[in-house]
Amino acid sequence: MIYWEFSIMRLRLLAVVMFVSCCIPAMAQVRPEASSGSNSKLSFGAGVDYWRGDWGKIVRYGPSVWAVDELWHGLGVTAEGYSMMAGGANPAPEYKFFVGQGGVVYVYHWHRLAPYGKGELGFGGLSWPHKPTATYVHDTRTTWAMGGGAEYKLWNHIWLRGDYTYEGFPDFYSPVTGQHHTLDPAGFAAGVSYHLQK
Repeated sequence: MIYWEFSIMRLRLLAVVMFVSCCIPAMAQVRPEASSGSNSKLSFGAGVDYWRGDWGKIVRYGPSVWAVDELWHGLGVTAEGYSMMAGGANPAPEYKFFVGQGGVVYVYHWHRLAPYGKGELGFGGLSWPHKPTATYVHDTRTTWAMGGGAEYKLWNHIWLRGDYTYEGFPDFYSPVTGQHHTLDPAGFAAGVSYHLQK
């Protein structure tokens, strides 16, 4: 009898607790997306690059694009595209270099300045000056790159970017030397980035 009354009392207490907990407004609300727990900071941009081609003294211009997503405490991923396709010192119209690559990036935010370092893998295509009778005039390779730079916040979502990239185009057979070696085109890019978060 006592055990039965005790069980009914526990059920009543449980029912009261459940009723009260359902009636109290929930204190934890969903935060707006912009201030959620995610540390993701996506940015993308475009500009102009000026690279030397590691082919004599050829230096050329081209468009460049990039995207960066900071995922955790400045550590993130990046994707970039560079090209050498116009003008420059000792212009050679046949010399063209295009590369698309991606990898890891670390960004350090200090006031309005954000310096960064990067390491990437990619795929590149190279065309070079040649005699009219040549048949070997273009090559493609898996590439690697490392570099760094900085962005400076101008206003709102707009940042200025300066970048240096050192590229590796491995196992290239040179029709000039007749040997295989790694070309190392490298250069600077400058442009504007748009950050989705201020």
